[in-house]
Amino acid sequence: MSDDDAGPELLELLRQSLGISSVREDGVSSNTGVLVDAEHVYNNSIDVAIDMYGTKAAAGSIYKAMQERGYSTQAWSEHVLHPKQIEGFSEIHVVNFIFTMDLLNFSFWSGLSETDRFQVEYRGRRWTGYNSLLACLRRGLDEGVPITSPRYWRSHEATDEILRTVFRSATNEPMPLLDQRIAILREAAEILHENFEEGVDTAHQGATKDDDQQVAVLLKTDSSATGERHHESSVKDAANDAAVSSMNIPDAVMADSLNDTHDGEILGGIARPADLEGPGATQLGEVPEHQSALETHTHLASESESEHVSQEQAHLSPIKTKPSPPPDSSIVRLIEQADHSAGKLVNLLAQHFPCFRDETRFDGRKVHFLKRAQIFVADLWAAFNGTGYGAFDNIECLTMFADYRVPQMLHTLGVLSYSPPLLYRLRDQKEIPSGHSWEVQLRGCSIWAVELIRREIVRQHPEAEGVVNAVLIDFFLYDLAKERERGVGGGLEVPHHRTRSIWY
Repeated sequence: MSDDDAGPELLELLRQSLGISSVREDGVSSNTGVLVDAEHVYNNSIDVAIDMYGTKAAAGSIYKAMQERGYSTQAWSEHVLHPKQIEGFSEIHVVNFIFTMDLLNFSFWSGLSETDRFQVEYRGRRWTGYNSLLACLRRGLDEGVPITSPRYWRSHEATDEILRTVFRSATNEPMPLLDQRIAILREAAEILHENFEEGVDTAHQGATKDDDQQVAVLLKTDSSATGERHHESSVKDAANDAAVSSMNIPDAVMADSLNDTHDGEILGGIARPADLEGPGATQLGEVPEHQSALETHTHLASESESEHVSQEQAHLSPIKTKPSPPPDSSIVRLIEQADHSAGKLVNLLAQHFPCFRDETRFDGRKVHFLKRAQIFVADLWAAFNGTGYGAFDNIECLTMFADYRVPQMLHTLGVLSYSPPLLYRLRDQKEIPSGHSWEVQLRGCSIWAVELIRREIVRQHPEAEGVVNAVLIDFFLYDLAKERERGVGGGLEVPHHRTRSIWY
């Protein structure tokens, strides 16, 4: 261990000397170190600052809006594309969907116009941003491809052609970093297979699509607009109460019309035939959403051939069907190793999966952000409402998820301020390289700012202790940024920063 890496490590040694170590018996700590590293970034930041008056004002308006809207983990399940057991997903399939989702949940921004940018056609709508990923996964399942099964990712059937078809675009721009996403799927599949499979999973080398195809059959899709909540807030002290009061509107839907041109939103439109090429792809309306095109063509051929088969021949022998293997439970075993510790599960992900190891260097020291590892744990917690696979005894150890949307919202709320050079770069919408000092400051200071907001909320409202955490504040600010982007509540002060990477 080098001297410049000595932050969280020395702290852990001190804990061990006092007999209060956070390291479990298996050697995996429940302390992620993210918050300590974020404070280090804040203390040494010169281009991003946190305004304490703005932080206090934001804390008051955020808590008031969350209370008035009844904001909770239920908001997660109200998103129409998130998996739900009432749609036919089993608990294991929900877990696998969320893992796949967060494995690939990064870098959807585009430098093209809203008309030309990457979009996904699904359920008669155009989806962009984070929603485009969800639409790809749901569409793939509907078309009979078990895209959320790690066992499938490592099978011979998961060719580049099929995977590119699953993530196909409705425009000429492909999904950003598609090659990296495919590589990440395969790498994760091998890691899960080597470390977390047992029994039938380990023996099932020649994997097929059968194991999770039952999901596509069971799913009952709904073409209605989503129930994801949208929120807004205010920046100035004098306008806080009035602005938050104006936020008391019914829950907004995410399925907006064609003129909604923002990241993560839905654009109306009809798919072109060229957009629907590939295994299992059909034109809208031709096949029920739970039935693959292969099944449809086979069915039509069988009807034609059946005219030439006598009734006597049809009853010569019973039809034998191959039983489907159980769903891939390697991710469940990964979760079980965490012993209901949110921090330990984050560290297990970072330890085993390079693509979850979101860390960099700042001011001579390694710092950890672990955005996607943390959000996987948070999504489990929200999806299962803190029970079952989402039961964690220290969910409060998670921080805000350092991406590009929440920093944008924190600046609009008057919490973050920027140096002139950084502000000019943001306004010009020029890319900031991954690992650049500006990018690290934006991410680190955002994490620390949300922690300060949480503390201020608890100071003003002691009853919020243990109820309002960084996860809920992050979810709220992200939804708020999306609403402001549509022009509700005054818009956003500056564009979000643009960094192309697999970390967020």
